[in-house]
Amino acid sequence: MKKTDKIAYQQNSREELQKSLVDLKKEFVESKAKHASGNVKDTSVFKKIQYKIALVSTLIKEKENEQNK
Repeated sequence: MKKTDKIAYQQNSREELQKSLVDLKKEFVESKAKHASGNVKDTSVFKKIQYKIALVSTLIKEKENEQNK
């Protein structure tokens, strides 16, 4: 993931981050299904998507903590 992608996620609002988290989870499940059927040979996609999910989840929690202070 490029640094500009991280910055773009950081600039999103909490609602936008939650929407992108749902989209990333859908993408992960779809990729797993494609891999199971034999259509995906590049398994590095899974780790990249998991990294994005973790990043977005962390940003959501940070924004929640900022609002609670």
